[in-house]
Amino acid sequence: MNKLRFIFLLTLCITLIYGCGHEVDSVLRIKKALPQQVISLGAIEAEQMLPVQVGGEDYLLLASERRGLILINPFGEIIAAQEGRVERLAVQALSNKNLLVASYDEGQAQLNLHEIRPTEGERKLDFRLLGGQKMRTPQSALCFSHQEERTHLFTIGEEGIGYEYLLLPAQQQWRLQEMRPLYFGEQVNACAVNSKTQHLLVSQPPIGILSLNASAEKDEQRELVLSGQWIGEDFGNLWIDTQSESLWLTADDQVRRYSLSSLKEEPDWHLHIDESHTVNSPVLLNGQLFALDDGRDQLLIFDQVESDSLPHDPSVTATESDSSIVSIFARNQTEPVQSLGDAADDPAIWVNKSRPQNSLILATDKKSGLNVYDLSGKLLEHIPVGRVNNVDIRSIDHPLYSAVAAASNRSIPGVNLFAITLEGRIEHLGLRSIDLQDPYGLCLQKTDNRIFAWVSDKEAALHQFAIELGEIPSEFSLKAQAEVAVNSQVEGCVVDDERQTLFFAEEDLGIWSLDLVKQRSGESQPRLVAEVDGKTLVDDVEGLALYLTEDSGYLIASSQGNDSYALFTRDGNNFVGHFRVTVNMRLGIDGSSETDGLAVTSLNLGPEYPMGLLVVQDGRNRLPNAKQNFKLIDWYTVSEALGLSVFVKN
Repeated sequence: MNKLRFIFLLTLCITLIYGCGHEVDSVLRIKKALPQQVISLGAIEAEQMLPVQVGGEDYLLLASERRGLILINPFGEIIAAQEGRVERLAVQALSNKNLLVASYDEGQAQLNLHEIRPTEGERKLDFRLLGGQKMRTPQSALCFSHQEERTHLFTIGEEGIGYEYLLLPAQQQWRLQEMRPLYFGEQVNACAVNSKTQHLLVSQPPIGILSLNASAEKDEQRELVLSGQWIGEDFGNLWIDTQSESLWLTADDQVRRYSLSSLKEEPDWHLHIDESHTVNSPVLLNGQLFALDDGRDQLLIFDQVESDSLPHDPSVTATESDSSIVSIFARNQTEPVQSLGDAADDPAIWVNKSRPQNSLILATDKKSGLNVYDLSGKLLEHIPVGRVNNVDIRSIDHPLYSAVAAASNRSIPGVNLFAITLEGRIEHLGLRSIDLQDPYGLCLQKTDNRIFAWVSDKEAALHQFAIELGEIPSEFSLKAQAEVAVNSQVEGCVVDDERQTLFFAEEDLGIWSLDLVKQRSGESQPRLVAEVDGKTLVDDVEGLALYLTEDSGYLIASSQGNDSYALFTRDGNNFVGHFRVTVNMRLGIDGSSETDGLAVTSLNLGPEYPMGLLVVQDGRNRLPNAKQNFKLIDWYTVSEALGLSVFVKN
């Protein structure tokens, strides 16, 4: 019985393998598609194709090595052309509903910008050259990104080095301002930007499809989202359909469609193409699949594509869904610090009371020393005192000096003290060691004309030291006074001298408040006033500063996790609003991100800063990519953006 059963099963298997008629054969074989229509393009030799719309009409824009840029209608008829030898292109809609086209012209070795616009009473379309830039190497991928009303362009060369450019429109000649480099290996052949999540997708055979943040002010977060092992050996031709939120590409003999909300091993839809055609640049137009036949100068039109809705992941939302965070611009920026990597850290502002416009910014290069800048951001002096991390300033009553600045030093665990003369000259008074393993955060406190320093040990408590200047300031001393236990890392802190309140930021938990009067008598413990909630505050919480007026003010915190700044009432109890510092296109100053320390004053510092100055550390200095620095912001812009009611009283 078992033998008979084996023979039956073996016979069935042989029948299935070799076929038992047309019906079975048609089920087992992969059905390959032939185009419904083939249109000859007439020796164009198109390399890439994108669907576009101008004046409510649908067209296809081609990159041609023979003819340049060619605009055709869905029937293959040429509507407009721009001569050249174009290999790659990208398209972005303009605010006037015309089209912006970026293309790489191999003959010119140049990246060109064109506008497609109606002419002759809206009856015709043509290309208008907006600007161009010579490129060092041939370009293998171009794609646009629209960020906060700005147009950015990504270019990736054949050698695997890419750049992000900010496009600066102008009446005569548009400019491309380099923001940052991006590094890939060779073989990149296409890119596209998911406008909803602001992720740059890059096709790089045989590795796969890579994803990274399109915003230069965010961590790159490079990730392999589609492995080449899943896709095949020959893949590319990325195109994103924004209506269905889907990614289209070619892979070997297939056209594949993936949902952008859930990129996974198997596509949501695919089509095997008959071997008589080699498809390139698949796109949807009016529900039909259009593609180029690579090497045969043909436009292929396939049957109506399935219109079933793609799976939607409700957890995937636009990156700018936090629309309550308003954007402001910096007015100035400092020269970069001299050290590479994560080096700039914490600023403080010295106000020149006789000549406010000559005030100074003291800021730490935590790998080498203290920098001194003027209000234009020019570096006036670098004081090489070691790995100073945080700095703060307090005024003093002294015949020679207007203030002292203290900085926590991690080279030799201790505190450096600096004296600031009435004219603004900085004198280093020396360093005093302290019994802490790793002095980290620091802020000063003034009580009854005495100066105290609060210093955090990186993995331990906050410690208070009295700073005693004596008759000879360089012979100052530090005397331990008090200690406040904390559960995790603290760096940012600030003291409201008038109200005798210490605020400190436990980076992953939130902002604490401590009544210093009651603390001295042992009657007070820290109170959590602003908790990390992922919305108003996103960990890490770093710098803290106080914008103070005669009877009110604001507590400001750098919310490092989402590159924003949160404002609270002066006591820290109530959230007021938050903002980001974004690109100032007019002045060519990039935004700020991943901010560590910040400082603010409400005093009038002259015509540029009549309501005071906010200084923030910039963890990613772009436009172009450079060492870290500090951004200078007119407080008036903050007040206007958030609709604040507290103004300076002269």
